[in-house]
Formats: sequence, C-alpha cells, structure tokens
Amino acid sequence: MNLNFNSTQLMNENFNDGDYSGYNNGGMMMNNNNNNNHNNHNNNHNSGMNDMRNQIEDRIFELEKIEYNKDGITSIVVNNGKMAMTTRNNYIIRLDLADSIPYEIKMNSDIYKIFCDPTGNHMVICMTNEEIYYLHTQSTSRKPKQLKIKVDLIESIAWDPAGDKNNVQTILIGTNKGKVYETVVSGVEKGYFEYLGGNAPILKLLHTFDDFEPVMGMSLERVQNKNFLMVSTPTRLYHLIAQIGSYEQLFDRYHISFDIVPEEGIPNEACGQLKFFSKSHLSLPQSYGWLVSTGIRYGDLIYGAQNPGDKFTNSPSMLFFKADQDNLNTNNTIGGGGSSNNSSSNNSNNNTPKGGNSGTNTPNHYQQLQSFQPALPPIPPVSFALSQFHFLLAYEDRFIALSKLNYQIVYEQDFRGRGTRLHSIAIDNTERTIWLCGDNALYELKITDEDRDAWRLYMEKGQFDMALAYAKEPYLPEKRDKIWQTQAEHYFKEERYELSATFFGKTHKVFEEITLKFINVGQRDALKTYLLQKLTNLSRGQETQKTIICTWLIEIFISKLNTLRDVSNKDRYNKVNSEFRQFLENFKDTLIIIKDITFNIISSHGAIEELLFYANLIEDYERVISYHIQHQQYEKALSILTTLDKPKPPPSSQQQQQQPQKNNRLGVTNVQQPEPDELYYKFCPILFHFIPYQTCEAWIQTKAGFLDPKKLIPSLMRYDHSKTPPGQPNQAIRYLQYCVNKQGNTDRPVHNYLLSLYVKQEEDGPLSDFLNDGVHFDLKYALRLCMREKKLKACVYIYSAMELFEEAVDLALLVDIDLAKENADKVRDTDEELCKKLWLRIAEHQVKKDGNIKEAMEFLKACSLLKIEDILPFFPNFTVIDDFKEEICKSLEDYNSYIDELKAAMDDATKSAQQIRKDIQNLRNKYGHVRGDQKCDICNYPVLTKRFYLFSCKHVFHSDCLITQLMKHLSPMQKQRIRELEMNIGHNHIDLLSQGAQNNQNPVISNISSILGNISGGANQAQGDENENVSQEDLDRNELDRMVGKECLYCGDIMIRSIEQPFIGLDEIETLESWEI
Repeated sequence: MNLNFNSTQLMNENFNDGDYSGYNNGGMMMNNNNNNNHNNHNNNHNSGMNDMRNQIEDRIFELEKIEYNKDGITSIVVNNGKMAMTTRNNYIIRLDLADSIPYEIKMNSDIYKIFCDPTGNHMVICMTNEEIYYLHTQSTSRKPKQLKIKVDLIESIAWDPAGDKNNVQTILIGTNKGKVYETVVSGVEKGYFEYLGGNAPILKLLHTFDDFEPVMGMSLERVQNKNFLMVSTPTRLYHLIAQIGSYEQLFDRYHISFDIVPEEGIPNEACGQLKFFSKSHLSLPQSYGWLVSTGIRYGDLIYGAQNPGDKFTNSPSMLFFKADQDNLNTNNTIGGGGSSNNSSSNNSNNNTPKGGNSGTNTPNHYQQLQSFQPALPPIPPVSFALSQFHFLLAYEDRFIALSKLNYQIVYEQDFRGRGTRLHSIAIDNTERTIWLCGDNALYELKITDEDRDAWRLYMEKGQFDMALAYAKEPYLPEKRDKIWQTQAEHYFKEERYELSATFFGKTHKVFEEITLKFINVGQRDALKTYLLQKLTNLSRGQETQKTIICTWLIEIFISKLNTLRDVSNKDRYNKVNSEFRQFLENFKDTLIIIKDITFNIISSHGAIEELLFYANLIEDYERVISYHIQHQQYEKALSILTTLDKPKPPPSSQQQQQQPQKNNRLGVTNVQQPEPDELYYKFCPILFHFIPYQTCEAWIQTKAGFLDPKKLIPSLMRYDHSKTPPGQPNQAIRYLQYCVNKQGNTDRPVHNYLLSLYVKQEEDGPLSDFLNDGVHFDLKYALRLCMREKKLKACVYIYSAMELFEEAVDLALLVDIDLAKENADKVRDTDEELCKKLWLRIAEHQVKKDGNIKEAMEFLKACSLLKIEDILPFFPNFTVIDDFKEEICKSLEDYNSYIDELKAAMDDATKSAQQIRKDIQNLRNKYGHVRGDQKCDICNYPVLTKRFYLFSCKHVFHSDCLITQLMKHLSPMQKQRIRELEMNIGHNHIDLLSQGAQNNQNPVISNISSILGNISGGANQAQGDENENVSQEDLDRNELDRMVGKECLYCGDIMIRSIEQPFIGLDEIETLESWEI
C-alpha cells in the first residue's frame, strides 16, 4: 500500500540480502524411494511433486518501504483502514489509508502511547506527564480534548466488544502500576459526562494486582452472555470470566486464574505484550501470543462453556528465545535459539535459506525439528505480532518471520547499516494489513499465500487431518497422496496395521509392494482392509483390476469365516460375516460380472448361507429357487417367487440394435437374469404338483397378475386331482375360473383346457354355465370331448354355437323337447324357412311319439309359422277331423284376407304408373326465357351466338365456355368422355353447316334453330326418347348434356369445392414467375 506524506514520491524498496522467501530445499524434500516397479501414474506423481517444489521461489513475505520527510516515528496504531503515528517532536499524524491524505496534530508535551479502538474512531493519547487526551474522527475539532481523569501511565486499553453507542465507548484502562480502571469516552460535542449531570468523567478502579506489575495487554470479548477478559503483565497471564453486568465481577478473587512465566530471562520494555490473531475483524480471536522474557507463550482460544475461574486457552505452548536441553525436553514447550551447523545469527547476507530438515519421518522427527532450529536472539523482540502460521518478530536491528509449525525462520531481514531501528509492529484486522515501524522508516509487510506449505508442515508433525485440510491446488491430488503415504507409513511403524492399510489404499503406491508389505508381517486383516480401500478408489474404467481384487477379497473373507466357524467364535464370526455381506452389497455391480467365479469360490467352501445371500443380492432367484426345490423346501421356493415384481417390458427392436449385448473386458458375457414370469413358468410345474393350493394362491394374488395363464397350462396338466384329499376343490379349475371370471381372460387354450376339466366332472351345471357364458374355445374340440364323455346336452349347446341348428334340434329331441324348441327359435329372425323346417321336425317327433292332437294344436300356437295344413300329414289317415275343424276354418279365412290385400296392392300400383306417365308428359313441356341481349356469364358475349345452357337459377353459359371451365373439376375419365362426345357431335355439326351453306340459308337463323332444337334439360332427353328412331348424334348430345348440364357452375357443388383451391393454379405459376423482377 502506498502512502503519500506531503506529496513526497513513494519508493518501493526490495530487500534481497538476507531474504528467506520460502522454506529450504531440505524442508521440501519428499521421500522418493520409488523403485523400477512403479507404474506410470507414480512417475507422473513424482514429476508433479518436483514441479510443486518450484513454488518455493514465490515469496510469502515481502517488505515494501514507505518514504516520508518527517522526524522519526515513535509509535503507530492502525485499525479499520485508519492510521495514527507519533513522532519524536510530539506530532500525531492521522490519515485514512483510503485517500492517503494526512493531517498533523501538535501536542504540548511528550507522548507516551496512543490507543485506537477497532473501528478507528476513538483515540486515547497518554502523555508522559500522565495527562490523558481523547480524539474522535467525527469531531468538528481536530484538537484532542483532555479527559478530566487522573491515572498512572496507560500501558493498555480494552475496548467494549459491544462497540460504541451514540459515539460513546466504555473502556478498561491498564496502568504501569498494575491497576485496572473503567471509564467511558465520547465523541459527541456535548460530552457524555455532561449528559450524566456532571462535568467530570466517571473513573472506577476495578482491581489492583498484587505484584503491581504493569498491565501490558488486555482483551475483552463477549460470548454467550459472558465477558472473557485476558490481562497480561510481564510475568503473569490472567484469565477472567464473569456474567455480563458490572465489570467488577470479573475481578472477583475467586474468578481469577493465571499463568506464570516458567523461568526468568532477559526482560525488556516489550515483555508482557499480548497479541491476537483472528481471520476476520468480525470473528473472535482464534489464537494468542504472550511475550515474556524467556519467549512467547501461545495457544488457541476457546470461548463458550467455561465458568468463572476457568481458563479459556487450549494447548498452550512456549517458544523459547534461548534454547537448552532442559527446555527442549519440557512438555508443551518447543525450544528455539541455539546454533546449528548451517546457520548463525550473523549470516544475514547469505542468500541460502536458513534452517533445515532432513525430510525423513522417523519416530523422533519432532525432536529433529527442534535440534535443527535456526538461532534466535537470546533477548525478547521489541515488538511482535501473530499471523495464521507465523510469529512476526521485530528486533531493533532485524525482522524475523518464524513458522509456528516447525519453528524455522521463513523470512529474515537485517536492518543494520540502514539508519533505522525497529520498535513496533501494528496489524489492521479489518483491512488485513501489517505495518513494521522504525524510528526513521515505515514498511508494509505483504503476505502472499501464507498457508501454501502448511499441509507439509502439519504432515511432518503428524497432524494429518490438518495437513489434508490445508492441502490445496496446485497439485492437490499429489499433495493428498503424499500425506496419505506418510500417514500410512506412520501407522505401519506403530503396528497399527489396519489404519495403515486404510490410508495405503488411498494412495497410488505400487499395489504389489503394499500387498507384500502386509503379507510379510502376516496381517491378512490389514490386507483385506487395504484391498477394500483400494477397490473403493478404483474408477469405472478399471474393471479388470476391480474383478481381480474382488476375487481375492472373496477368498480372504470365506477363509476367515471358515476359520472362525471352526473355532466357534460366534461374535467374531457374525462381525466378519456382516462385513462380507456388506462387501457383496457395495460391489454388487462388479461381482455380477464374475458371478460364476464368485459362486464357485463360495460353494467350494460349503458356505451355503453366504451363497444364498449373494444369489438373492444379485437377484439370481433361479439359483435360489433351484436350491430350495432340490432340498424339497417347496414353500420357501414359492415364497421367493411371490416376492418378485412385475417384469420389465421387452425392449423394442430399435433399442436392441442400439444396445447390443457386449462382452466385458474379462471376456465374460453379461447374461441377463430371467424375468420373474419366466421363473414362474419354469418352476411352477413342480410346485403345483407338490403344493397345489399354495401355488394357486400365489397365482391368484395381485402381485402375480402379470402371469400368462396359457404358459401355466403345463403346470396345470401335471396336477392330479385324484391324489388330493376328498372334499378339496380342483385347484386347476379354481385358477382357470379366476382367470376367466375375474380377469376376463379370453385365450382359446385356457378355455379349451378348462372345458376339458369341466367335461370330466360328474355335475353338468358348471359345464352348462361355462358354455352359455361365451364361446372362446374351439367348438370342434369341445364337441369331440362332449361326445366322448356322453355330455349330450352340452353337445346341443355346441351345435347351436356352430349354427348347426338342425343337428342341435335332432340331438335335443333325444334329451329335452324344450331345448329343441329353444334352438329352433334361434333362427326365427334370420331364416324363417329353416325355423319352420325345425318346428316341423319337432311337431313330427311329438305327433309320432304321442299322437296327441291337443298337443299338436299347441305347436300351432307356439310357432306362428306353422299352419294346420303343415302338420296334417303327420297324423294317421283315419284321424277324426272334428278336432281340426276350427283350425281349418281359421286357415281359410287367413287366405281370403291375404287375397284381398294383394288386390289392393295391385290397384295402388296401377294408379302410381298413371301418375308417373302424367309427370313425364309435363316434363317435356318445361321451358325458360332468354333475352335477346343476354350474355354468357363466363365470357360476357351474347349468348344467342352459340349453343348455350340455361339453368333454373337463371345462369346461362355458352356450351364451349361451360365445358372449358368444367373440365378443371372433372376426373380424367370424365374429361376423356366429354372429348369423345364433342368429337362425335362436331363431325355432324360440320356436315350440317355445309348443307346449310348449299341451301343458301341464313347461318344465324340456322344456328338459332339448331340451338332451340337442342336446349339442355328437355324431358324427352332426360327421361329417354320413346321414339325408336333416335340418331346416334342425339344420343351423344343427350349424354353430353347430362354430364355438362348436371348442375350450375356457380351455384352447384363445384363452386363450394373450389374454396379449397388456390387463386393461382399450377398452370399459371410459370406465367406468374415470368412477371417477377
């Protein structure tokens, strides 16, 4: 960020000498112990890791110097993009970094310290004479106002986390005498204290610490209705917790807990500083750092469920400035300082990065990190700050960025010989900027991609989850692979083989190498875990590898189950069995490719339960059902059938062409499992034979409604009802009745077989009902069966269905006379002659059988077609006629009535013929009027100049004009006929004109006479001329008149049909196109 002081040109200074912009090569080295057996992926992986090391050239830290022409800076604060600095000549320089326009404030005495709240609005200025001033950015006066409070020198201020309300801010003040005060500051013109009714501000002493050490740092946070206050002195760090309310509660003697510096060092004025790191100015601090004489105590912060008296730090550690063996071996402390063979505190001009790490992952690699740590000065820095992964240490003559993760110097800048001494570091949490301040120079510290190496450092520390969390692009897959390899090797050395196998399975390490690694140590369970993990990570295209691993895993699982079964370890057996079944479920799609191999392995070990489980899993129900049937477990087999769903519809021929059956990469054809209905048809013959009732129930239930009864007939034919207990219904008839009556089945084979079963029953009722319900069976086949079983009545029904009514009546006369009458009446409406014939047979049979005259007379009443004369021949010759007298007289009367009806009909026909003759005569005299000046409605020329047609609608057309227009609407045959008629009439017309010319007749008069003699519509032409001597020309002209003069061109159907025709016809398109431009 560039700042502009008094319009001075800014200068950027790049520091090269002593600049450690990244970790050393030793710190980035990976264990490349790959042998010649590594596959291409591992080679690519190594290449990617080598490219990844080149990132080291990109700097993480960079200092940018800001030049200005003022006297030396003594202190600096930056918050919310607003900066304030003090100078040796007692100036306060304030500026907003957004516009870089500073303004200066001259103070009357020496400035001790300045403080600014997180918003950058409130500033408190402490003078060396213990005067306190306050300045607000929104104040109309740029001059600070003096607060009327009297305290010792202020070392630290904690700002109320609730923020300012109406520009009023509550603050806690820490002094150099170990006292903590509470007061308020206000930025309004009318002071806050005046609103309270007084002129002096409220100043409340909250606490005085026993050792009277200066309060160097304070931080106040508010979480879950609790106040969390952290207070630091040069030797103690206090944790204060209390419910929200009065701040006095925080300093209750029972609520104070504190940390003490483990040992004394070389103190300076900066000791006791308390710094924090947070990812955002809106979030709570995540970690803290406390500067003491011996080092920096740091750790994470946890706010929440703590109670008063508890601490809210987590896993505190210590960075020592002076390292000794005791400190290196102290728990929760990491040593620093000392010297190493490849670094010293005075080699700042050496461009080789300092520090080093062997890169190996030995069990004591944490101790190696400590012993190879670069040297730090033995005294505390004059100021320090925290970033996410680094300590930022400012000494008077140098600046050092030290990694929190491996305590290596990442960046060092030597300021000796540059004419400035560093004295402070300021961080703006809002704008995320860091400022390094010296007495004659100001620098901005820019941090780029700070967490890029965090994954590797966490990995080296054994914090693998954190390493994965911080691994990112570029080369993210390679980084993860390296972390997993390191983690797997770590667990393997600790003999935690299953965990090791899990992480080895995620890596691209050579498969054979890892498997041998576990085989050599006899860890088959870990090998199984590795194979499972490896199988999970394989992609879809690696089917060959998947099948091989699956085969190996099946063998391992089955062998393990057999071992556990032999030792009767039930709990362990159940667990492994559960894992095996879960494996089969998870990789079902892969295993189905080698299902035959899978079945062979499982069956070879005699694992029947696992075999059935796998068969059910891949829906190989055929194998499961076959097993149960072989072991005579018919009901279990049937229960599996009943659970099957409706089969899928067969694919169309087009779909079959688009998706041809293929072989997988192993050369194994993927055979599709049979559909549920196919399994029914295959196994039901056996099931229906042994458990007919249960099988029939399964067929009838709704879920099996997709079955085709025709294909179940083989099952029904194997059924022997004679072997069932007495009183049990025939299950074959029961199912077929369900199909016919409930499902409405009309398949001929189903009805034929049901008929064959009915015929064998002793009762005729079901058979008769079946025959009367409808004919969906083969009639000839049914007739043959019924004849064979002597079911004569059924034969009558069949003859009737075949419309062999004579045979039906003849056979019915042997069974039931009423049945014969019923069949005779069936043809009454279609064939009266046959009906009469059948009734005569019935009458003859009845008369000859009984000779009862009264019953014969009843036949005449039952059938109106029979007359007395029809049945008289059936009686004996010497029958007394008295019983027939009434019937004979009635018959004669009927004949007389019929004769009278015939006479009346003849008279009506004669009258109709006379009327028709009269109408024909009137039609011959029909005529119409044509004016002399009347014109043709088509060509608009006088109509009398040519032969014309006159219609009843008064439209008149020349004959040739009408024919021309009419030809457009006629069929090809009609057009051809009209042309022939015109040709025939034309020849005769030419002869007539020639004859007229020879007789010197007026051609116009001759033409008119001809037209009047041939006007269309004459009745003599319409009805046919009775004259036998009609010429061929007249016949042709009459035919032409009928075709042309059938209807008016403008008023008939032709005009209605022309609506659908375009205005421009096809024959006019060429003419239209010729006019186009």
